[in-house]
Amino acid sequence: MIRFLLNRLAFGCAAILLVSLLIFSLTRLVPTSPATMILGADASDQAIAAFEARYGLDQPFIQQYTTWLYNAVVHGDFGVSYVSGSSISAEIAETLPVTVELILISMVLCVIISLPLGILSAFRSGTMVDHAARLVAVLGVSTPGFWLGLVLILVFAVNLRILPPGDLPPIRDGFWPHIQALILPSFCLAIYYTAVISRMTRSAILEVLNQDYVRTAVAMGLPKTKVRSLYILKNAIIPVISVIAMSCGYMFGWAIVIEQVFNIPGICRALLSAVFSRDYNLVQAAVLVITVVFVCLNLLADIAYRLLNPKVSW
Repeated sequence: MIRFLLNRLAFGCAAILLVSLLIFSLTRLVPTSPATMILGADASDQAIAAFEARYGLDQPFIQQYTTWLYNAVVHGDFGVSYVSGSSISAEIAETLPVTVELILISMVLCVIISLPLGILSAFRSGTMVDHAARLVAVLGVSTPGFWLGLVLILVFAVNLRILPPGDLPPIRDGFWPHIQALILPSFCLAIYYTAVISRMTRSAILEVLNQDYVRTAVAMGLPKTKVRSLYILKNAIIPVISVIAMSCGYMFGWAIVIEQVFNIPGICRALLSAVFSRDYNLVQAAVLVITVVFVCLNLLADIAYRLLNPKVSW
């Protein structure tokens, strides 16, 4: 197990290193200097040279990358914003917990709905319950998150006035207003992956139902509850865990739209604003942090495999 964890950690570190090099290279492939984009096309050569010297843009590419990576890994320092001049590490420390909270609430909501829906759909395959669950899944996959968010704001915030239309007050200003502000965005973020996980759960259970050991257990007269819990659900849940872990990572991409629609000050919204303002330092830092979270989620999924099924090869 220790050897497997070390191998997975090495693979994760290599993936993070590759992503960091890729995103750093892409921001340097832009033909126009960031100094020109920030200072404007009318900026003098002296001003551009001073800007590049201030941010180390006049150094060779390898030196820029190694310095940035060393400061980020060793000191947790991602530099300063080209636009505002503020510390990027401080901005990430402020915005990342907001997005993580939104994603965790969305995933809890997603699991609470999708797993029972998928299990019920599998055990009642071909019935009206199964068809209804399939309809819910199709609607969940087909509905654009930004459109659903606007509709929910119109219904629950504008017409009914029972939920806030957006923004996220800090929890120190009141627990209930904070939770209220997360209800609509969490639902919009969870609806797509609820459909995906419920269909994956159904497919995994139906696949296990056709295995010989399940038919043997039924033929031996074992109680139905024991067969379902010990033989079916325990084995079917393993691929579902992989989907859940991947979905948590993919939610960072969907959160860009949701945070923009609901005006939530998370890291994904900060990333989108950095792209529009050409703040490449913030883009690099945000992508790197999201990559680290994604790799950690996959590592946790691998550990869960072993805990649920000791026969999984390490």
